[in-house]
Amino acid sequence: MTHLASQPFSNRAAAVFLAGFTFLGLAVSGLAIAIAPSGRIAMDIGWHLAFLTRVQWESLHLTLGVFFLFAAGWHIWLHWPVITNLLWSAQMHMLSHRREVGLALAVVGALIALAVLDLPPASWLTDLSDLFKRGFWR
Repeated sequence: MTHLASQPFSNRAAAVFLAGFTFLGLAVSGLAIAIAPSGRIAMDIGWHLAFLTRVQWESLHLTLGVFFLFAAGWHIWLHWPVITNLLWSAQMHMLSHRREVGLALAVVGALIALAVLDLPPASWLTDLSDLFKRGFWR
């Protein structure tokens, strides 16, 4: 068994773990904000979840969100050759994985449209969050 100190530092592994852990933190803080009562109610009842107030959860979510952008950018930069290899076939000089790219763009585009137009299932998430913020906590 080799000693850990003898292993070189891996930028790729660090970027993957930073992006992954900040993503998990964003998921947890986003859920906490989604179920938290609205701002005034949270302050009036002294709402806390895991010893954090709504304002603290929002601050955590914003901070992790900004850092996630950095981590994701670093990850993309380090893995750019892999990404371009997935997108472009060097031998044929054409777009590869067209179905996968198309599917990903269509799904993200549809989610954006559903959220902006306030249509199900995106509207269900908003309604559920509103239920917690306004209905559950009163």
